[in-house]
Amino acid sequence: MGRFSIRVMRDDGEPAVDVGVMIDYGIFNGGTEEQRTGRDGWVEFHNRDGVPGTIWVHGENMGEHSLDDGKTYSYTI
Repeated sequence: MGRFSIRVMRDDGEPAVDVGVMIDYGIFNGGTEEQRTGRDGWVEFHNRDGVPGTIWVHGENMGEHSLDDGKTYSYTI
């Protein structure tokens, strides 16, 4: 099992601190996992061996993505 990362930035260019990020793998692939961003706007998750998931940031659906080891995603809120 590897890891992937998500960074959340505010629209003023600063890191978004303490923002909820959720990964929805679906009911048959382990359900959901949620964490909050750190001071640098980053959050890291364990992947589920290539299982795709829907990324939610601050309650907004960012779509389904491949969550392979080493992937990074960045969103602005």
